[in-house]
Parts: sequence; structure tokens; C-alpha cells
Amino acid sequence: MNLTDSLLPADLLLFANFIWVLVLLQALRQAPWQAFLAQPNLQHVFLGASVALFLMWIFEAGIRPALGFHFLGVTVYTLMFGWSLGVIGVSLIAVGVTLTGGDWSALAMNALLLGILPVSTSYGIYRLVHRYLPRHLFIYIFLCAFFNAMVAAGTVILTLVTLLVFAESYTFDRISNEYLPFVPLYLLPEGMLNGMVTTALIVLKPGWLKTYDDEIYLKN
Repeated sequence: MNLTDSLLPADLLLFANFIWVLVLLQALRQAPWQAFLAQPNLQHVFLGASVALFLMWIFEAGIRPALGFHFLGVTVYTLMFGWSLGVIGVSLIAVGVTLTGGDWSALAMNALLLGILPVSTSYGIYRLVHRYLPRHLFIYIFLCAFFNAMVAAGTVILTLVTLLVFAESYTFDRISNEYLPFVPLYLLPEGMLNGMVTTALIVLKPGWLKTYDDEIYLKN
């Protein structure tokens, strides 16, 4: 899933840098720095979750460059920290993954595709569910975590395939034959991973989930 600079045009990779900087500046502006800096425990949780995501991202199984799979884990990360800290965190993780051997020219595109896109998708779905559906524990776990993670990962894959076909890096026939048949086998475990981790946090550490509150989802 990680893109390289040989797969996309240079001007597209350059344009991605401007988009990444703009989104990152907005996240830095909106981030709850006062609360974050005042809570050392929150800083430790953020660091630990970021390290866990980094470890998941550096292990990828695939047959060709960019046509691979690795767990994203971004949905539960977004439910834990919100949109702004989520964007900042996945951007730092993308830098870390690039340091392990990625292409610096494709850093911004990878940060947008694998981090900011699923963070924004996950947070958007959470907001829709929170606004329009009843505040029920099952709805939170199933829609905001399990289903949400599958949609976010599916959005990443759809965007990835579109970029590769648009850039003529691969033909759609090759992608449809060699890559797309395995997508359902990837989406279900991604949803289960995020759903199980979210459920475990609700039971053990509900305070680590910024988007969850026992007073709302249990007592009501």
C-alpha cells in the first residue's frame, strides 16, 4: 500500500506536499494542546498508540510495489485522539516509516493516503453516527469502530487503485486480477481489529477514548 516515487508523476507528488502541509497546519491549529500538555498520561498513551501503529505499518504483504496490505489501525486511533491529533500522529508515523526505507518524494502522498484520508473518513463517520443515531454502546462499537474501519480501509484502497490506474502504473485488468480479489479478505480483519481494540478499551480504559463516555453510552 506504500507508494514509491516511481509509481506516480512527479508533479502529482509535489502537489501532495502542498495538500499535506495545509491539512497538517489546520490540525496543528485545532489540536487541544493545553489539555494534551497538561496530561502526561495522555502523552504516554499517544506515544504508545503511535508506536503500535508504526509497527503495523512497516510490515506489509504484497505481490507488487504498492499492491500490498497492512493493518491501518487508524479508526481506533482516531476514536482515541480525535481528528487533529490523529492527523498529527499519522503524519509522524509516515515520516517514521519513510525513515525505515521509504521514498521521501512519496512521503506526502503516503501520509495523505494511508493516514489523513482514513483518519478523516473515520472521524466523519463517527460524527454522522454521533449526530443522527441513538447513543447506544452496540452502535458505537459496530458502526464507529468495526464498520467504520472497513469503510476507511476501503476508501484507501479505492483511492490507491484510482491513482495507480490514472498514472498508468498498472492496468485496471492487472489490478482487478491480482489485487482486488484479496480486498475482502483484508477489510474484514481490519474491521475486527479496530472493533476488538475499541471494545477492550471501553472495558479496561474508557478514558483513553476521546469519543466515548460511559455517561452517554451506558447510563442512557
